[in-house]
Amino acid sequence: MHRSLCRCGTRIEMKTSWTQANPGRRFLTCQRRLVAPFAQASLFIFLDIFIDTETVIFLQQNGGCGFFSWCDPPMCPRSVEIIPGLLRSKNAYEEQVLILQKNKKMLHVRIWCIGFVCGLVVMWIMKATS
Repeated sequence: MHRSLCRCGTRIEMKTSWTQANPGRRFLTCQRRLVAPFAQASLFIFLDIFIDTETVIFLQQNGGCGFFSWCDPPMCPRSVEIIPGLLRSKNAYEEQVLILQKNKKMLHVRIWCIGFVCGLVVMWIMKATS
């Protein structure tokens, strides 16, 4: 179990890196870790490099704490090579599923409309012949 507060007193969050170098690797970071210019771009900085003392000092001087710690061990080179491709395939399949679900809904609406129109035509024919 990891501690829930950083040395600066701010809550620590567990995040997952989806970078090429560390796909799916979990890390702990302080909520104050993002300094204003970087936070606006919604970027985690320095994810795939060692956080040196100079970087921590820079973050602290700019309102950030600088706390960063990997939860998971480094991944083997083969995993780093394979996982991004698997994620791209998974995302492509999920996108296709969404498109097919949307098409299915449209087909249901069209079938209902055709059935409704056919019902009206049958009622009109029955009324005309009686």
